[in-house]
Amino acid sequence: MPYETLLEARKRAGYTQQDMADKLGCSRPTYAAIEADPSRATVLQAKTICSLLSKNYEYIFFTQNAR
Repeated sequence: MPYETLLEARKRAGYTQQDMADKLGCSRPTYAAIEADPSRATVLQAKTICSLLSKNYEYIFFTQNAR
C-alpha cells in the first residue's frame, strides 16, 4: 500500500480543512493541528476522519510515516 499523508487523503477526497472541522465538530485550527500531527487526534476523531476519507484507521494514524 503506498504511503499517503492525512493531507493527501483529505485533498483526494475533495474536502477542505474547514469541511473536516465541521464534520468533526471542532475548529479549523484544531483540525489543522491534527493534520500536521495525527497523534493529536482523539480515538473518536481519528476513526471519524478515516470513515470520512475511506481510509484504514491504522494506515493513517499508526504507520511510522503518518506525518
